[in-house]
Amino acid sequence: MTQKKLPPPVMRRRVGSLLRDYREQAALAPGAAAKQLGWDTTRQGRIERGIYRVTADDIRKMLEAYGIHGDEEAVREMAAASNEAVGAGWWASYVGQVSNALLDFVVLESKAKGIQVQHPAIIPGLLQAPGYVREIFNSPLHPDNRELSDMLSAIRMARQAVLHRPGNPVQLHALISEAALLHRFPSAPGVMKEQLRKLIDDAVRPNITIQIVPVDVPAYAAANQAMTILDFDHPWPRTVSIDSSLGGSFLDEPAEVRDLAVVFEEIAKLALPADESRDRINAHLEENF
Repeated sequence: MTQKKLPPPVMRRRVGSLLRDYREQAALAPGAAAKQLGWDTTRQGRIERGIYRVTADDIRKMLEAYGIHGDEEAVREMAAASNEAVGAGWWASYVGQVSNALLDFVVLESKAKGIQVQHPAIIPGLLQAPGYVREIFNSPLHPDNRELSDMLSAIRMARQAVLHRPGNPVQLHALISEAALLHRFPSAPGVMKEQLRKLIDDAVRPNITIQIVPVDVPAYAAANQAMTILDFDHPWPRTVSIDSSLGGSFLDEPAEVRDLAVVFEEIAKLALPADESRDRINAHLEENF
């Protein structure tokens, strides 16, 4: 049986995509760019698809050919990313055991400087309490595989380290449906109490903004697709993940990213301000527990 080829690591694909964007901004066709660089078009195409690693010298030549000068930091960043293996972080032990989509998301989330997350149904993963995570992954709706459930739970908890990075914790802005505060777990009645307390504690952290989207907002805001918008330091462009428990899918086209950023901003306008949101969470805690 033929083995399925794994896609190139997500950061190498982003290097290729960024180099393609620079080439297109310079109005150079792939063949013309390759000729100017002394390459064949096959190599050019494979670099832009993330199949080939590229050196700092290669990137420097490409940026010069595209009229981009004096950005040595970008060159170093791109070269390092092109050569970074998918197993270069805490997630290394999960390679081959969970989906590539989930690993891609974990890698990009770990490199983000800012995250905007909107979920119409549940508490976002970065803010979930341990008991909540366990119940989500061990629910009857999840595939009947305890080992996988435990693995996904461990990954979700490990991801939260980005909120506590020394010196540069990620800036998180979360829009949470008020309906998510009403959920209950019959087999673990204390889970939502723990979860609401965690949200209250997280809401006062300087790098975390939580807004509650009330139950009486217009239906289009409450029913919107769950998404995560990831912002990065230069030279990396913003990207959007349309979320699922197994990683979701990415949108990188600038127009699509801009449109979804506007959607996030519009829902944020309908949500309660951060201080009122914390009061609303506290009210649910006091009234129900």
